[in-house]
Amino acid sequence: MTIAAAYRIDPASELSATTPSPFGMPVTFGRSVGVFHTGHAPFAVLMLGAIGYEELCLRATWRSLAQALADKGIACLRFDYPGQGDAQEAADPQGLDDWFETVRVAAELLRRSSGCERLVLLGQGLGGTLALRLAEDLAPIAATVLMAPVGNGKRYLRELSAWTRIVSDRIGIGTDPDDDTRCAVAGLRIAPSRLPAIATLGTSALTQAPSEQILLLSRPGHGGDAALAEALTGLGAAVTQCVYEGYETLTTDPTAARPPKATIAGIVDWIAERAEAAGSAPAGIGTPQLPGPAEGVLGDGFVERPIRFGPEGRLFGVLCEPLGQAAREPVIFVNAGRDYHIGWARVSVHQARAFAARGIASLRFDASSVGDSGAIADGPEEILYSQAQIDDVRLAIDAMQARGFDAPVLIGRCSGAYAAFHAAVIDARIRRLIIVNNERFVWDPDESVEDAIRYAHRSAGDLGATLARKGGLRRLLTGKLRVGPAGRYLIYRYRKRFSVKLAPVLGRLTKHGRLHHQCHRHFAVLAERKVALSLLYADGDVGLAELQTYFGEAGKGLAAYPNASLTMLADADHNFTHLAAGRRLLDALLRIVAP
Repeated sequence: MTIAAAYRIDPASELSATTPSPFGMPVTFGRSVGVFHTGHAPFAVLMLGAIGYEELCLRATWRSLAQALADKGIACLRFDYPGQGDAQEAADPQGLDDWFETVRVAAELLRRSSGCERLVLLGQGLGGTLALRLAEDLAPIAATVLMAPVGNGKRYLRELSAWTRIVSDRIGIGTDPDDDTRCAVAGLRIAPSRLPAIATLGTSALTQAPSEQILLLSRPGHGGDAALAEALTGLGAAVTQCVYEGYETLTTDPTAARPPKATIAGIVDWIAERAEAAGSAPAGIGTPQLPGPAEGVLGDGFVERPIRFGPEGRLFGVLCEPLGQAAREPVIFVNAGRDYHIGWARVSVHQARAFAARGIASLRFDASSVGDSGAIADGPEEILYSQAQIDDVRLAIDAMQARGFDAPVLIGRCSGAYAAFHAAVIDARIRRLIIVNNERFVWDPDESVEDAIRYAHRSAGDLGATLARKGGLRRLLTGKLRVGPAGRYLIYRYRKRFSVKLAPVLGRLTKHGRLHHQCHRHFAVLAERKVALSLLYADGDVGLAELQTYFGEAGKGLAAYPNASLTMLADADHNFTHLAAGRRLLDALLRIVAP
């Protein structure tokens, strides 16, 4: 039994809504959702995050950075801009005035909650640019930290367009014909009416430095960052410039992006040194007024409240409820990969609000170390496909039960489907389960999670195409193209499929025979409990190989389980990136959950 499972039994162990969690207190204000950490330093840190795909990739880093500041005794607040993350979008957003106002209100909230008059502004990407733009309004500012700030809004939008094509090409789907912004990286849209205002942002017209002391984390070889450092120095600021180690990896993929410990430590130490220097003259420090329970953010027919649950409030989620009476059976969304609880292309947010419109509450939450949830102190290094993630799903079930809900419907995609499936097998409270593009029914202990994540979407055709590209063979012969690990993984996958096919003949004599038995035993458990099991796959999804491995061509073996159904979704990728694909998935989920 893991530590999480030991806590799971007693929902009453949850922190009360007013108890500060060591992992941060959820707050709401205006249309925004945030997390506040207490502290006792002479100033507090207002964190202005990135947007879109960059924000999706950096969410865990942002949480880790806030936690590290709090561990040093420095209060901080991080939050979402309207229309981003968990925040509501305005009915008719125009420009960025509501973003500017959200930043100002966040600063007021932080000052009131921490008792600190002076703030440190810490901005990532476009958040860094907003820090420069609003510093005068937010004064007094003790110091500023800029992490790869956007130097030119027009160029930034062009980069987003290029980034959109890169991610789409990587997935193999092309750009979304329905996206009128042309810059929705991974389906994460910015309201078109905001784009002209973003284009006007930049750092070239600065007339005064945001503070006397500035830390600038620069991208290697980025001329804009160097020019900004020179400009700020010319305006009289003492600029400390250092390389933003790990930036490219951080912004490549949310599942690959791990909080860069050295970078976080460098930022926190720089801020802590200034806090220590200012400690002898703590002017402007008042009595903190801790925020009360998050009141929630009202939407069109629903209200959303950020909550913490589990041991010490380690896990974070957003409870979305209809304004009227809610059905007793809610929905719980489980993370796919390390995409935090909003989901790839923000699909979980859209789905949660659509369910609420039909009177169904939901909880979208993060497993340990994903997104806004803290890591388990002695937990596994990799949470995906682990018992710890399954335990976290059960903690989410406990949290909903403690709030009066019963028999939640579990929905999980990809690795989230695996966690949801196994939680349903061992938890008799689950009576309905929807798994989408599931890639594993049972886990081979000899398989590397890292390889599965990295190479699961590769095929022999992909490798052949790589070699066939211009210079592919030359790169292979000169050692510049490494196909060994991917090739070995493909061989492993084909051997597994062949071996599992022999399982009915060889029985449990082989490892894969035992996995075959284990898979069907799990299905039998769900059938015996009459759990309605819905399997959804995008046409051509890589997960169909797993289905075929254990249930034969087109999943015909599922006929042995009358509680199971199979639905195929056309014109969709593994992540449901395009708008139309997301709508098809949503329609399918609504038909199953709320027919």
